[in-house]
Amino acid sequence: MFKYRIISFPLLLFLLYLIFFQPWGCWIFIVGAPIVISLALYEAGKLFSLCKFETDPVFTAELGGIVAFLFFLNCYFGFQSGIFSLLLMIVILSGILLILFTLLFSKDEVKFRKIFNSFALAGIFGSTYILFASFYFQSLSEFFLLYLMLTAKAMDTGGYVFGMISNKLMKSGNHKIAPSISPKKSWEGFFGGMAFSIAVSVIFWRFLGNFAWYFYLAGGVLLALLSFAGDLTESALKRRAGVKDSAQWIPGMGGVFDVLDSFLYIGPAVALIAAILVVFSII
Repeated sequence: MFKYRIISFPLLLFLLYLIFFQPWGCWIFIVGAPIVISLALYEAGKLFSLCKFETDPVFTAELGGIVAFLFFLNCYFGFQSGIFSLLLMIVILSGILLILFTLLFSKDEVKFRKIFNSFALAGIFGSTYILFASFYFQSLSEFFLLYLMLTAKAMDTGGYVFGMISNKLMKSGNHKIAPSISPKKSWEGFFGGMAFSIAVSVIFWRFLGNFAWYFYLAGGVLLALLSFAGDLTESALKRRAGVKDSAQWIPGMGGVFDVLDSFLYIGPAVALIAAILVVFSII
């Protein structure tokens, strides 16, 4: 697995370089991010189906991808182009009407449950990923989303490295956190990953310095905890579904949902914290 990650990780970094450091990178993001979100929603739908939660993964992916694409276009044009807002509202209303018509006129209860559950899944998981990705367009810093992504994934990477090393060096193995959910997650990996996240966050402070150093220190700790929570959530879902990975798209990493699980809670949490800071005039 490690040798495949050595190949996949630089490719992902190169993609981030194109998105954040090239003048046309915004269009790669506007087109590519909805595709990535769609794949993650498709995989999530498959996992929930394996858990006996009736869904239509294709419908979930299509709905989430279309909404994400139209929303990002709105973000790029500053919500000044009414056509994209109009199309976005049409898609959302069409989904609601689809549920209503299926409820009223279809006698196939399985079909209704699949549509309703798929719509709910796209709304819950899709909205948190869309909110997270929308930080790409906010004015705080053009690299704010990059900061969130790299700091959060540092927890995942550091946890993997420290967990693997500590398990080999310790005679009785390292100390597991939740073996019934994720057998490989350890306290050694947890604290090692948090150290990685804090280090990445401090590096961003060194080069950006938008706020005081203690904001970046707190950000590293918070993003590490949120990343770990997202990872643990998907691990629990995969354990219940009886699979190791959500898919096999990315060598050494599994599926897109496996990669994005670190961001599951970050969008809503960061938006909530930012709102609190603004309300109390802290920033």
